Amino acid sequence: MLHLTNLYDKINQNVNSYWISFELVAIALYDAEGIYLYNHPKFLTQSSKPYYYLKRNEQFNGADTLILYEDYPTAIVNLDHYSDMESIYSIVIHELFHGFQHLQGEKRFPNEMLGMTYPLINENVELRNRERSCLYNAVISSSEEDKVSNLKRFICLRENRRGFIDQFLDYELSIETVEGPAYYVELHAYTHISTYTYDDVLRKYSKSLIDRRESSKLLRKSCYSSGLFICLLLDEVSPNWKETFFDSDKPLYDILKEEVEWDYDEIDDVEISTETLSIINSIKKDKSDIFNQFEHKQGHHLFILGDIISKGFDPMNVIVERNKQLHKKFLTVHMNNKEYHIRQPVIAHYHEKFNVINKLHLVLDKKPIMRNAFIYIEGMGYIQGDLLEDEGAFYITL
Repeated sequence: MLHLTNLYDKINQNVNSYWISFELVAIALYDAEGIYLYNHPKFLTQSSKPYYYLKRNEQFNGADTLILYEDYPTAIVNLDHYSDMESIYSIVIHELFHGFQHLQGEKRFPNEMLGMTYPLINENVELRNRERSCLYNAVISSSEEDKVSNLKRFICLRENRRGFIDQFLDYELSIETVEGPAYYVELHAYTHISTYTYDDVLRKYSKSLIDRRESSKLLRKSCYSSGLFICLLLDEVSPNWKETFFDSDKPLYDILKEEVEWDYDEIDDVEISTETLSIINSIKKDKSDIFNQFEHKQGHHLFILGDIISKGFDPMNVIVERNKQLHKKFLTVHMNNKEYHIRQPVIAHYHEKFNVINKLHLVLDKKPIMRNAFIYIEGMGYIQGDLLEDEGAFYITL
């Protein structure tokens, strides 16, 4: 049975069966109170326990991700997100793979600005959902003829999409390249450690690939599953692909495309289904409703005005509408020559560059107050600036 005392040993034993020469970085499992730190060169384990226990600090902001903790790559996983050790194990493998990428010098990372400004175009949504069905069918088809046909159709549909979204397709390819293999090792880890069959696990991991509404609404997340399925196809068409993956500067999709004989067939007129139109209208309405709910939320509305630089956020939990970003989980900003970690929903307003912010909008449980010439905001700390209250809202000018 998996538990905190044998988790690292299990990972160390199994990891090379998920990816060849998989190198491990540090692991930090954390909850509301503290951190269980494994395999970190600056922290020796305590007594007989395989981890070093620390109190939680601001670097552990609720996300599952890779960070540099004490200058060493560390895969962090929030224990409060999961109810079983099998899920924790597989997510740790996922985040460890990002550490492995770091050690390998991976540079094929996405331009998150493209993701935040990704256009909602009828033809792209229609073709994208068609291509994802072909990708799914290419993996699950038992007939070689059907598999090859779906694979070629997948490539053709994707190449047609470039004419509608151009460089925004590169964003998808980058996410697939970075997150697809991490999702791939996660799937294999979960299959290995859980009692579910491979088919059951594949069904679970394919949901965000074939659910048209979800894959259109959650763009970044949906690229994890398409990247995973490209990895699974590469296992079939080029079994040794993992051995040279980090030697390439090409996207995962291009590596697959080179292994397939396909022909470009231009689609002159894309017929837009009623389902696609419904999905697009739903996405627009959902965005508008989310911002509207935030802007009318009960509490003390605080606006911080001035020169603010975005330093860190969770791209999986950002919604963009025109010149506004709603960060649902957290946002790290630099203002007044100091870094602040905002661990609550916040709207950031910007003009041209998404990381150059001119206004923050928060909703607080308690009013900001003046203390010794500084403004105290619960959850953020002290800020220097001019505080004004007007019609029930608070404004801080930096």
